[in-house]
This record gives sequence, C-alpha cells and structure tokens, in this order.
Amino acid sequence: MTTTTARLTATSEGMRLSAADIARALELPPPTAEQAAVIEAGPRPLLVVAGAGSGKTETMAARVVWLVANGLVAPDQVLGLTFTRKAAAELSQRIAKRLRGLVRAGIWTPPADDGTGAEVLGGTPTVSTYHSYAGRLVREHALRLGIEPEFRVLTEAGAWQLAAEAVSRWDGPMDEVAKSEATVIEAVMSLAGEMAEHIRTPAEVMGHLDEVIATLEALPDGDGRGSLAPAKEALAVLRERRAVLPIVEAFQRVKQERESLDFADQVALAARVAESVPAVGVTERERFRAVLLDEFQDTSEAQLALLRSLFHDPSVALTAVGDPNQSIYGWRGASATTLLRFPEEFAGREGPADVLPLSTSWRNDELILAAANVTATPLATAHVRPLRARPGAGPGTITIARHETADDEAEQVAAWVAARWRSPSGRRTGRSAAVLCRRRSSFPIIMEALRAAGLPVEVVGLGGLLSTPEVSDLVALLWVVQDPTRGDQLMRLLTGPVLRLGAADLDAFWAWAKEQHSRPWRVGHADVTQDALPIAASADDAGHGDVSRLLADTHGSDSRVEHPSLPRRESDLAADSADTTTLVEALDELPPPGWTGRGG
Repeated sequence: MTTTTARLTATSEGMRLSAADIARALELPPPTAEQAAVIEAGPRPLLVVAGAGSGKTETMAARVVWLVANGLVAPDQVLGLTFTRKAAAELSQRIAKRLRGLVRAGIWTPPADDGTGAEVLGGTPTVSTYHSYAGRLVREHALRLGIEPEFRVLTEAGAWQLAAEAVSRWDGPMDEVAKSEATVIEAVMSLAGEMAEHIRTPAEVMGHLDEVIATLEALPDGDGRGSLAPAKEALAVLRERRAVLPIVEAFQRVKQERESLDFADQVALAARVAESVPAVGVTERERFRAVLLDEFQDTSEAQLALLRSLFHDPSVALTAVGDPNQSIYGWRGASATTLLRFPEEFAGREGPADVLPLSTSWRNDELILAAANVTATPLATAHVRPLRARPGAGPGTITIARHETADDEAEQVAAWVAARWRSPSGRRTGRSAAVLCRRRSSFPIIMEALRAAGLPVEVVGLGGLLSTPEVSDLVALLWVVQDPTRGDQLMRLLTGPVLRLGAADLDAFWAWAKEQHSRPWRVGHADVTQDALPIAASADDAGHGDVSRLLADTHGSDSRVEHPSLPRRESDLAADSADTTTLVEALDELPPPGWTGRGG
C-alpha cells in the first residue's frame, strides 16, 4: 500500500489529513508550525496577523486545500475576498493549482464533467474584490429595500462631475465657507465617501456637528490671552464642514435621480441590505461555508458591518488575514482598528475569536528584519509579533548614505542597482530590483538616473503614466483646452515633437502676444469719444453715472474703459478679472510675414 493510499484510508475512517501530509503529497515545502496551526484551524472565526513577507497568500491557499482534502467544504463553497483584481487573480490561481495537485495525488476527485467541456462549477472557488462582492449583493437584493437594482457604477471622474453639478446648483447659505468651488467639490466628495464608509447619513453628521459646535461655543474663556485660539480655529473648520453637508445631501439626491452609485455607496448599501434582511445572510451562508478575508486591516466600518452580518455564524469557517502595520487605505475610510476589533466583533459562545500569528518572513535576511522590527516598534500592538528570519536566511547587509542633493542620491541608487543587476563580465544576471520613493516627485529624478546607468525602467502603478512624454503631452493638451491661459502647458506643446519651436521662436511669440495685448482697439486702451456713444439724449442731459452705465453696456463689465469726461480708473475692482498678457493670444492671430518686435 502506497503512502497516498494509506492517507486516503485514514481519511475514510474519520482521521483528517494534516497540513504536512498534504504538502508531501503535493511535493511542496513543509509548513512551519505557525502555518500549520492556521491551515488546520477549526471552523470558528479566526484572525491571522501576518507580517510582511510571511507567505499569507500561500497559507490561505493551503487552508482552502486542507478544507477540501478533508471533505469539510467543496471548492464552490469557498469565498475569497481581497482589494485588488491582481490579488484576487493571484489567490484564485494558487488555489486552482493546489486543487489540481490534489487530483493528481488522488486525494480529491472533482465533480464529473457533463461532457460539454465546460468548467465544472463544483470545482471552482469564488474569489473577488470586496467592492465587486458588495455590488453583486446590491444587484441581487437591493429590491428588498425598495431600491432599483439596475444602477450605474460611477468612476471617480463621474462622481466628480455629479458633485460639481450639485455644488454649482446650490443656492443655499454659504457665509461660513471661504473656499473656492474646486475645494468645495473635493470636500463634498470626501465627506460623502467617509459617510458611506461609516454608514452615516448627512442628518446624523449634521446633528453631531451641531452638538460639537454648540459645546465649543459655550466654552468659557480661560486665563491669559489667546487661550481659546485652538478652539476658535477648530470652530471655523467645523462650521465650514457643517455648511457643506447640505450640498452633500444634494449630491446624494443627484446620484439617486441618475440611478448611480459609487464604490463607497455600493458597500454601504450592501451593509444596509445585510443588516436589514436576515434572509440575505442565510442565503450567503448556505452558499459559502469557508470565507477568506484578505488585507482585513484595510476594511472600512461598512465592510466590517457587511461581513459581520453575513458570516458571523458557527457554520462558516471564517478566516481574516491582515497586519495593522500595513494599512494603506486610511484616506478612503479604512481603519486598522477593524482588524484589532475582529476578535470581539466575531466572538462566539466560547469567547473572542482566535488569533494566530504568521511571523516568519520568507523575503528578507536577518539584518534587514532586525532593522524593520526597530522601525515598526512604535506601531506595535498586542497582536503583532516581531518578524523573524526564515530557516537558512543569510546575515543580510544594509547600506546607509547621506547626500546633499536629490540628484546625488539618485545617482548612487542607480550605481548600486547597476552593480548588482550586471555580472562582473557586464552581462545581465536576470535579477530584478525595486526602488521605493516616499514622494511621486522623486520618480523623474530616479528614472533619469537609472536610464543614464543603462538600466531598463518601469514605473509601477497608474501614476507612473503621467511621467511618460506621450501622456504628459496629452495632459498638457487637455489643460490648454480647459484653460488656455496655462502658458506652462502651452509651452510644452509648442516645444514638443509636433511643432519643435525653439527659445527664439517662443521669445518672438511672447513679443507678438504683448503687442496684440496693447493694441488700441482693446478694451481699456481705446480713446472712446462721446460722439461714439449710442446715447439718445445729449451728453449735457446725462450725468456721469449714466455715461458710465452706457459705457459698461457697450464694452462689457470691464470698468477700465476711459472717457475724456470721466475720472481715470487705473484698475478693476474685481480680483478675478485682471487683464494680463497670455501666450495664447499670439496663436489666435499669427504675426504677419516680416513682422519685427520692439526688441528686434
């Protein structure tokens, strides 16, 4: 009898396969004691605090395989949720690869093919993003709350357009707001997103703000001058926020009228559905018996409420994985406290949910992990253990340098990478390297230095596209279309590969623009006489105020129009109507052949 057959016999008699047994059958490295504890955990809710590089994705896939191999769940009863499509695809691929290994080892047999060649549903786990899963719940169950499920999902640009429409239409009081329209639009979007992520309504936030503002206003002035200065500053901010909230309410109405939702709305509505309609949770628990929640430290209050309503049940093997030290989505309502609250939020009759660590880093050597642990010490919590090196890890090296300029720093980084990317003979070693920057503004400097060292460069992430010449030209074109006075963007187009104008050409264009701007027919420079005025009565019958009014009617609202009988006005009272020279004026009417500027 082979080893595999012996294990199968033991399983049929009620004994479960261990994580080490499955690893040997799949010819994989044996799991560590920490990994085995996670893989073989019972069906109770479980929180796994996984440090950086600790193999959490591999461990999650191994847990699914262990559950399937021991007959505890079928693959189609497994739900995996993460934040990005890339992470979802990686988790799905690892699980599928492990399941194929179970078939080859004779441990698990998938459902029989129906002969059509189509993928068998019984052998396919569901792996999705949190937002996609929330969107499916809304489409399937929103009608239970009287909400039309046929909605349009707004992109960030689409949501901005609707917010701008709500702001431009608003005719309510704005005495407390001294910000520009663009700032108010951003505030409306930010507040709406935060309220959705925390499942709060504008009325609730208004009530809370009114209470806080009243409390601050009632504070007695303390001893000494300026003792209430911080409170007064906070009051000004809170009053502005309170004044913007009615516009947020209008923004939400606009979205409802257009049957549109953004991503935050989807999650908030899904949470409302799950909390209000218990049948939704019953349906989801019947469908999914094992649930994996990846990057749980980046979940929001709405996502926590949604998952708690659906899967807080002894019948579901719920496993949440995350690390509070790696939370990156705080800007959109996420909070690492959702991970730390998991044991209490998913507590059962036996007490709080279990917490298990993954603290062995498979990515780095000893000295690097020691430095990482020192750096992360201020972030330490009760559930986070210091990272330790993998078996057989090297001592590691850390190089520290200080430079006077960013260019010097970039050159050393490029030299350091080049020395390790090439072999002593100058050939490529096949290695890859990554340079992490604290600010996006550092990207161009680093890229230039790496390319100067003969290294191929790829900027990861959508933001990197903005630094490529083609996209920069497109952005410049869009800027000029939206605001022709943006001379910096216009100069990029004029000096770019399409027109290729040089410095002398730009100087000539600027001289021509100034000449165009100072022409006598321009408003503000004409010697307008009384005879030219379309006045029905004679000038003697009109006061200066009537002449001024007619001048304004003739020449628009620019009050710099001069008349011999009127006092000279040197400037406009309106700050936003300053009439200055712009480069675009030279392009509207090109200079005639042979034209020479004042400077020659």
